[in-house]
Amino acid sequence: MPATVYLVTGGARSGKSSYAQSLCESLDAAPVYLATSKAWDDDFQRRVKRHQDERGDRWTTIEEPLRPSQHSDVFKGRAVLVDCLTLWLTNYFTESGVFSEPDGDNDAKASGDEARMEDAATEALARIKAEFDKMAQQWDATFVFVSNEIGSGLHAETPASRKFVDAQGWLNQHVASKADMVVHMVAGVPSVIKQLPTERRNPLKPPSSEERNKRAILDQFLSARSLAMDDKGYFLMKLDHDKSVIRATYHSCMKNDKGELCDLDGNKLSCSGKGPDPMETFEARTAKELTVMIFERWDKAKELVTVGHAAYVGREAQRAERCLFGGGFYQQD
Repeated sequence: MPATVYLVTGGARSGKSSYAQSLCESLDAAPVYLATSKAWDDDFQRRVKRHQDERGDRWTTIEEPLRPSQHSDVFKGRAVLVDCLTLWLTNYFTESGVFSEPDGDNDAKASGDEARMEDAATEALARIKAEFDKMAQQWDATFVFVSNEIGSGLHAETPASRKFVDAQGWLNQHVASKADMVVHMVAGVPSVIKQLPTERRNPLKPPSSEERNKRAILDQFLSARSLAMDDKGYFLMKLDHDKSVIRATYHSCMKNDKGELCDLDGNKLSCSGKGPDPMETFEARTAKELTVMIFERWDKAKELVTVGHAAYVGREAQRAERCLFGGGFYQQD
């Protein structure tokens, strides 16, 4: 199964990078920023440093101008922002000899050998497409690629620039053909021009009236049983329709030497209402997102969460999600 691939494309200052960064942050608490550019001069290095500071510590930054697939171990289970295809292609054009590298204050220049330019440009495009294909085979990663629609601007003046514009267009088409979703940005407004694929699995056969009755009877029986409270704590779950999220809170049953409800370190829990505040609060849009936050990302999960918690929270999260998206009333069982 290939990687999940999103392509965000548009013109200069169209909001591409901001949209792609926001998308990655909504997917992953610790996303990866894959910088494909080379810091040719001091000004560019300052720009790179400024962008790193803006992203903050939650991001892992990798600088790789040519072969990102060699960092596959870092990409496992992560949302990876690749910014951008245009600079990445520039590096391949430079390596292939179509462009020369900048020298001091002098900008990069096209190679003077026009006879070889056609073959070099074709080679560069083939190599970057092969590298992209290699990245896209990593099933446990999600890639968000940013690119530019440079062909929508003025006609390029030089033969090398025209080759680059053509190659950028072909590369964008190649990535879009493999992408699960393509977003075109205009004036900061996203327009989805390729939708996510529909569910491929066969839907379950609707239950008969008798089966629904049996399920209702079983649910009533299970809900009526007394539950043994875990000696460390418990979860409460509610819906926030205004924010469109499922909110789960973990409440401690642990007591310190003074008989006070406390956290794992024995510190008394603060009170801001009728009782002690929850030890932790989780907010998510879906049941899957909520369970990942609790059981995979919460640093105290191994010490506090039991198998019984996992089964119960998973069941309640699914019920809450159905009520959230259906506009129904949810009450925790």
